[in-house]
Amino acid sequence: MGLKIDRFTWGIVIGVVVLIAAAIITVVVSGGRGWQSADYLNEDTPQAVVHDAFLASVRNEPDVAIDHYSLDVLKEDDGPPFRERFSYYDHDRPARRLLILDVDIDEENDRAYVRIAIDNFNQGGLFESSTWTYRRTIPLVREDGAWKIDTEDPFH
Repeated sequence: MGLKIDRFTWGIVIGVVVLIAAAIITVVVSGGRGWQSADYLNEDTPQAVVHDAFLASVRNEPDVAIDHYSLDVLKEDDGPPFRERFSYYDHDRPARRLLILDVDIDEENDRAYVRIAIDNFNQGGLFESSTWTYRRTIPLVREDGAWKIDTEDPFH
């Protein structure tokens, strides 16, 4: 007597195989890369400055990030020194993804506002994984001919 599998079971088996193949293709195509392997844009646009500052924060590179902040932010006396702000980012923190939602540039006043969403992915156990998103508007100012972030902690 042979084992007979019905159509429903075959459908589930084929569905699982397709999902596994899609996951493998995604990893192969992306190389498993995340923000750690993303490239800096190095452009003088508000959205590129926000992108590069976020990337520097994820990589824990305060020397790179400093170039993206206004002098007023770097001179703040009441907060922790700029480099200490990067101690927040370490390998135990959730994975993060930045989404630029909107850019509003006020050329007359040399100001810009970049609306962002940051997705946070926390991989716990099988039932402990979580995802949450928060949105912010990051102000930028034109300083010495370049866009600079004009807020102390834009990604928290």
